[in-house]
Amino acid sequence: MKIGAKSFWTSLLLGSVSVLPLGAAAQSIADEATTRGGIDPILVGAGGAIALAVAAVLWAFRVSDATRHQSLHWSEKLAEMEARLEKSDSVLSAHPGLVLVWEDDSESVSEDKWGKPKILGGPAALASLLSFSKDDQQEKAQPVDRLLNALGALPLQDDEAEKPETLREKIKNLRAHGVAFSGNIVTPDGRSIEVDGRVAGGQVALWITDPAVRMAEDGAVIGAFRERATDLHGAHALLERSPVPAWRRNAKLELVWVNRAYAEVVEAPSVGDVIKQQTELDNTIKKLAAAAASERKANEGRAVINSRGERRVYRIVETPLHGSGDASLGGVAIDVTELDKSKTELRQQIEANQRTLDQIHTAVAIFGASQNLIYHNRAFQNLWGFDEAALSGRVNHGEILDNLRLSGHLPEPADYETWKESQLALYTEGLSEPGSERLGDAPDEIWNLPDGRTLRVAKLRHPLGGVMVAFEDITEKVTLEAKFNTQIKVQKATLNNLAEGVAVFSGNGTLRLYNKAFQKLWRLDTRLLDNKPHIDAIVDSLKKLARDADTSFDALRRCVASKSHEDRQPLNAQEIRLADGRVLAIGTEPLPDGATLAHFLDITDSKEREKELKERNAILENADRLKSKFVDHVSYQLRTPLSTIIGFSEMLDGQMFGVLNDRQKDYVASIMSASYHLRDLINDIIDLAAIDAGKLDLNLKKTDIRTLLENAATFAALKAEDTQVALKVDCPKDIGESEIDDKRIKQVLFNLLSNAFAYTGPGGSVTLGARRVDGAIKIWVADTGRGLSPTDQAKAFDAFESRGPSAGAGLGLALVERFVKLHKGWVRMDSTEGKGVSVTCFLPDQSNAIELRPSDKAAEKDAKPEPTKAEEPAKKKSPARRTAAGRKKTAKKSVNSRRQAAE
Repeated sequence: MKIGAKSFWTSLLLGSVSVLPLGAAAQSIADEATTRGGIDPILVGAGGAIALAVAAVLWAFRVSDATRHQSLHWSEKLAEMEARLEKSDSVLSAHPGLVLVWEDDSESVSEDKWGKPKILGGPAALASLLSFSKDDQQEKAQPVDRLLNALGALPLQDDEAEKPETLREKIKNLRAHGVAFSGNIVTPDGRSIEVDGRVAGGQVALWITDPAVRMAEDGAVIGAFRERATDLHGAHALLERSPVPAWRRNAKLELVWVNRAYAEVVEAPSVGDVIKQQTELDNTIKKLAAAAASERKANEGRAVINSRGERRVYRIVETPLHGSGDASLGGVAIDVTELDKSKTELRQQIEANQRTLDQIHTAVAIFGASQNLIYHNRAFQNLWGFDEAALSGRVNHGEILDNLRLSGHLPEPADYETWKESQLALYTEGLSEPGSERLGDAPDEIWNLPDGRTLRVAKLRHPLGGVMVAFEDITEKVTLEAKFNTQIKVQKATLNNLAEGVAVFSGNGTLRLYNKAFQKLWRLDTRLLDNKPHIDAIVDSLKKLARDADTSFDALRRCVASKSHEDRQPLNAQEIRLADGRVLAIGTEPLPDGATLAHFLDITDSKEREKELKERNAILENADRLKSKFVDHVSYQLRTPLSTIIGFSEMLDGQMFGVLNDRQKDYVASIMSASYHLRDLINDIIDLAAIDAGKLDLNLKKTDIRTLLENAATFAALKAEDTQVALKVDCPKDIGESEIDDKRIKQVLFNLLSNAFAYTGPGGSVTLGARRVDGAIKIWVADTGRGLSPTDQAKAFDAFESRGPSAGAGLGLALVERFVKLHKGWVRMDSTEGKGVSVTCFLPDQSNAIELRPSDKAAEKDAKPEPTKAEEPAKKKSPARRTAAGRKKTAKKSVNSRRQAAE
């Protein structure tokens, strides 16, 4: 109010000052008018009055405007002070107790009344403190009165006076004299209440605080702190027991704490020894800690540590723990040995896979998620003819397709751009779901290239991202498949045209394949066979047509359906007689793929022919026996009179009954020659009959082969001389001995030489040779005669077969073959018409016990034997007619030769 009055008078004074000049001006105008004497003084007075009135009005307006401005200013100040007061009250209301403020003077202090203090504080504090008032107090009393009445009689516990004053006395002294106090009062139930009295300006304030309320409000903070402390303690205990090595450093990078895992890794006796000796896991870890401390951020590294005899790889992490410059650091060592090993194995596996891909013939190309080529094998490079430089720049998949198209290596689709988009669609299509970039593939495609090759193209998403494309050259496969299909068709056509019924059963016993003959032989329903029935169903159908064939059908079932090795043996042809009279032969053959081939043949006609042949063979065998018996009987019956003729002829030749003339001697010589020839023929017939009857035994003994050949050549020398044919012996001296029947082999050689001389004209040559070849003795007689036709060669070794004018009875070669076979050997004839005949006998060397037939293509030995006297070519005789003496001499030599041969 004082400030307002001052402002009012100031405005009034200013207004007076502003009016004075107007009056002075009016007075000066009036004086001037009086002086000039022309103006009426009344008018001048009236003008002055008007001027004074105007000035008064202007002054009034000015004073009113100043008053309005001052009112507005103080209204704003009042609002600001009220806002501050509300903020102060709000702050005091947040106090966990009560604040009582008295504004009256000490005269209002009474023994019974507490006055009207202003109450500040929270409702919870007021309610808590009102719980100390007694229940018998008046309900109409004010809350402050109820509270102070309950607490006023309680002494202050912290008062240093000998006799503690009550709260009422403390408040009275505070209000009357401004004596501040502070302490605790204890309620009858033992609760302690904090009280604090102070003078604040012209006011008195009493602070009453219930610790229970404060604890209730601070409980959340304390609980959170305790939880954090518990968590911190648990984390520390967890780190202490963790298998991961952990540590903490101070600002000097010294170890101040480590866990037990750290001590175990460095193989220290205890954690204290690690701290005392400052044992580091690795010397490089301290450098990581220094870098982390200087950069104020976590720093990582790797360390290879040998712990307890094992090489372990750790990932080291050093982290600053506080923000100040000398902050400590914490570190952990994570064992990544298995991870490192897995990465190494993965890298090695990838490299091995790449090396493996380089060895296969399928071209493989792997493109990344950006469609760039990241890997290809050699087959891919060779397939398309790329050089290494063209593929080393991480080329794009689409660029590779464009380059191949320009070079004429790709098939030409109708719309290349659409075709190209379909080739690259796997990069983008179907990627809506998470992880789908690693799944999916595209159907295989067949590319028919312009150069005639056929490729199978397979595309799929790579597990590491991108697309993998494989190109397989199936040109040969397609060609082979076409040939195979053609062959299968040919085989089916062949099987369907066979007279033999064929059925193939798979490993599980179901019918896989059959021909028409099988269906016709057994008269089975085609619909049944097309349903691929089991062998049991087929056998049941077959049994209806056969009689007494259960054993054969059971064997067939076991061969087809059994898994036993003993049962899956080839089944030889077994005869089954059907109810309609037919006879079928069945057999099985296991196939390599586990299937079984069953074959059925109608042998009804064959059985009939066999029966007829057996009957005919019996008749022939009987006739042959009768023939052999007849020949044997006749031969023996002829030998007796022949012996008589030979005996008397020899007596006549010996001139035992008188001297013979030359003609008589020629006749006797002819008789003797014919008799000996007849005797030889009879002996050959007897030998042939004995061999056929199996009654001829060999007398085997060791015989020198060269000596045998020389003796045979000596005996044949006379025949060679008579026929004017040269005889050669081709046998090495060291050919050695062999265990043979020399008598029968001599007979073989005589027969061969006789035939050779008979079919060789004058001037020709006959060679008698022998060699050892592959464990056998090879003996041959070759001539340069007229040779034999293929037809004659086919019958040359048949008995009683002879051709030509000089042919004999046809027993010589037949006996040769039979005598050689008795030695377990064989005979071969080589002849060309007009170029002679070569007959070779192969005799197994019995001394070496070798009975296998050796190859007849063994190389001949180069060594040539020394010629014998018999090898010298016979002198040519004059074609003139021989004299009787010459004929007699020749006949005697012939007789002597035959006699020696027979012996």
